[in-house]
Amino acid sequence: MKQRKVTWWNVLGYACLNFLGGGTQALSSAFLMFFYTAACDIPAVQAGLIFTVARLIDAVGNPVMGFISDNFGRNAIGRRFGRRRFFILMGAPLVLVTYPILWTPGHTFTFYLVANMIYEMVFTTVMVPGPTLPAEMTQVASEKTKLVSAKQYCGTFASTIALLFPAFFFQRLGEGNVDAYFYTGLSYAIVTAVSLLVVYALTYERAPEDIHYTDKMGSVHHVLLKLVNDVFASMRIRAFRLHAGMMLFIGIYKNLAAGVFTYYVIYALSLTKSATSIITSVSTLVAFVALAIFITLCYRYGGPFAFKIVGVIVTVSLVGYYALYVGQFGMEEHMVIVWLTILAIVNNIGKAGADYIPVFQLPFMADIDEAVTMERREGIFTGVNGLLSKVASAMEGFLLGVGLAAFGFEKGAGTQTASAINGVLFMTIVVPIVLCVIIYFISRNLKLTKETHKLLVDEVHRIKAGGSMADVTPETRAAVEALTGWKYEQCFGHNNVMHRQAENATEPAHQ
Repeated sequence: MKQRKVTWWNVLGYACLNFLGGGTQALSSAFLMFFYTAACDIPAVQAGLIFTVARLIDAVGNPVMGFISDNFGRNAIGRRFGRRRFFILMGAPLVLVTYPILWTPGHTFTFYLVANMIYEMVFTTVMVPGPTLPAEMTQVASEKTKLVSAKQYCGTFASTIALLFPAFFFQRLGEGNVDAYFYTGLSYAIVTAVSLLVVYALTYERAPEDIHYTDKMGSVHHVLLKLVNDVFASMRIRAFRLHAGMMLFIGIYKNLAAGVFTYYVIYALSLTKSATSIITSVSTLVAFVALAIFITLCYRYGGPFAFKIVGVIVTVSLVGYYALYVGQFGMEEHMVIVWLTILAIVNNIGKAGADYIPVFQLPFMADIDEAVTMERREGIFTGVNGLLSKVASAMEGFLLGVGLAAFGFEKGAGTQTASAINGVLFMTIVVPIVLCVIIYFISRNLKLTKETHKLLVDEVHRIKAGGSMADVTPETRAAVEALTGWKYEQCFGHNNVMHRQAENATEPAHQ
């Protein structure tokens, strides 16, 4: 198999994927639930349920989409347009139609629920195959880091752009004009559709002849059985289990932080929607610069080390949010805005780091899995990762909706009671700190660094080239076992992960 060199054009093309993955998510997290509760007369619990139900139902589609993408190269369309890139190409017109509908005012709970379910399916169709492209294009750690880092930078840039749209339309049409929400959704949908066409044009995949399928597609029953097996098998890889735990709680934290911030600014600090949009955009842009620090930290020391820094930064900013709420009553409004912007910048620096860590770790999971199964299953890991992302988003909607309602939040009210504001503060400050503590304890057990990854990949290549497992070095053995969670002798296909009854099949070691 001839390896192509990843060029800067490829990096740029892949990075544009996050106009969908980052920009639309940032815009929706910041304003969509607020739009439903403040402008569409939807109670907080029902608004939360819109996201919870839609994303949980669609969560099942993530591993399904991963399985479809992994096997799409079996047919002529997949071989012609790419088993990953075909879905990115199809996503452009679908996003252009489905995303603006979410922002149309005057509909019922059922309408918004169905509209969100359809959009989430479109999102999954693109965002499960899309992130597998680094593993398709290269197995070199530095090139993978370059690709995922560029995508993360583009996500921050896209979020900054997306969050300026509400400010523009609110200032042009008026703070109380609900049409501003629709024009926001429509305008950014156009930007996203164009970006997906750029992704398709500037990226590539492995040649069809280099893709090895180990079994036939078989019947529908066979397909579903293999799908279930692959999902559970992915969780038998120790590094992925730990990554999955980090991914889940980081996802809940970052979605909750984005969603509740609008409520904090408008109700706890009594500022405008335009101010919320601008402050969020500016703080996100500054985090664009800080992201370089976390890229370096992750590459040199690994994601778990980087999260220690994230936890400290986030905690400091959240304590600052409470201090600003208490101290605002003796301040001029412009000083409240200044201090809020500073604190939001600090918070977004931490959030940028938290957001990057699972993105950095994911492309390495297929390499670790290959050491156990001797197969390449990027789509399955991306699909399960996407499932966790959906579950995290769903839990965020549930937590925010139920949390606000529990403290007496009133739909459509211009001002809220003291109890409701306490609820906003609780969801803004206390819950994120608890989530960060949980993530820290999970991350302590993940031993993924560039050094351990290289040892593992080199060993896979050595074994594939006919090398003897008896010649393994102690350092390599330790790295393989720490990352896979299996004894070295049980790796490289000598196990039952894929339900192939190998001669030496055994159960995984408990590590």
